[in-house]
Amino acid sequence: MPPPTSVRVLLLHPERPVPKTAIDWVADRQSYARVIVPPALLQGDVLPARARHEPFAAPHPDAARVAAEAAALLADPGTCFRHVVEAAALALLEDAAVIAVGAGTFRDLIPLSSWSMNVPERPTDGLLVQHLGIAGRVPRAWREAAARALEAALSGDAARIFKAARDRRLRARREGPESFARLAKKSAGLRPAVVYLDLMAAPGAATPAFTGWLGGLEKERAAALLSVAAAVFI
Repeated sequence: MPPPTSVRVLLLHPERPVPKTAIDWVADRQSYARVIVPPALLQGDVLPARARHEPFAAPHPDAARVAAEAAALLADPGTCFRHVVEAAALALLEDAAVIAVGAGTFRDLIPLSSWSMNVPERPTDGLLVQHLGIAGRVPRAWREAAARALEAALSGDAARIFKAARDRRLRARREGPESFARLAKKSAGLRPAVVYLDLMAAPGAATPAFTGWLGGLEKERAAALLSVAAAVFI
């Protein structure tokens, strides 16, 4: 069983129906974890009542603020929804895996995707739980690369930033299939399984507004935002 400090971030579209079965699955299968519910999902009556009790929890206010600021800078309504950037940023700040609900969410993740895997059918519950644990270790595994990415971002050199993003995509495409090999030997099928989320892949990552904002953050926090998080579809 994963350690009690495991952290997850719930990701679903705030304007789509929330399947109660998915919330029940998370509550039952991730009861040992802290499951962060992004602020957008806590408003109104979007979530079933069970999602307002442990293991579900609101993010720390400071992390929520930074994630919201990142989302406001990077989210283009035409290509990248704000709730996706917010969830990804929370996962990066909290060293968390993302729990993605609903196949339709896959399209929302494309602007931040550096690698993805599809499978023919839903993996077993045991495999999903195991690979959420693997996904939770991804942000720390990318911390060294994050420091290099931060240097590129703070340089303000768009060509250097794009090169850093490309190099990260290549690494993700090498390492992702190895880390998640038990889900599938190769990406084949129609059901989304795993997506690597990288803020450097966002269309606005090289803009002065975003890089300038990063430069104003504490260095450790800025580097955390330029790590990589993994979303697992349940």
